Amino acid sequence: MADKQKATMGPVGEALRDNIKRIREEQRLTFVKLSEKLSEVGRPIPVLGLRRIERGERRVDTEEMLALAYVLGVHPVDLLVPPGLSDDAPYSVAPEIHATAGKARDWIGGVGFLPSTNVVDMARALQFMPKSRQSLVATRWLQETNKTQGKDPEEGLPGWESDE
Repeated sequence: MADKQKATMGPVGEALRDNIKRIREEQRLTFVKLSEKLSEVGRPIPVLGLRRIERGERRVDTEEMLALAYVLGVHPVDLLVPPGLSDDAPYSVAPEIHATAGKARDWIGGVGFLPSTNVVDMARALQFMPKSRQSLVATRWLQETNKTQGKDPEEGLPGWESDE
């Protein structure tokens, strides 16, 4: 079973396990200490489980990923995208969903959309965001769309009112 999971782990899972290992080692955390820290925040992962994660023999669920990010002192996005990838490097979010590493970081971080997002999909996604984030995300999407269309990135959509 473990070999099958390891063989089917995608690039995001590989990045997650590699980043967990890299950050743990850079912080000189043993598996025992990391396991203790996870237990302290109510999301225990035994030492064997941590070893299996780093070997690619065990997957990480969402709650575990958030707890790992917290105890390692990093943002979740920094566990999901390799740090050495430049923002313009290719990155696969899923087998058939490709973007640049920078776009993936923005999307995972909740401040952007993947390049294929059209205005209808963007408007739909905005409905499910907190209002405090909607303006930032919509503005960034508009600026990027204008830029790819050769327009002034600051140019607004027709009918949008300006505060100026």
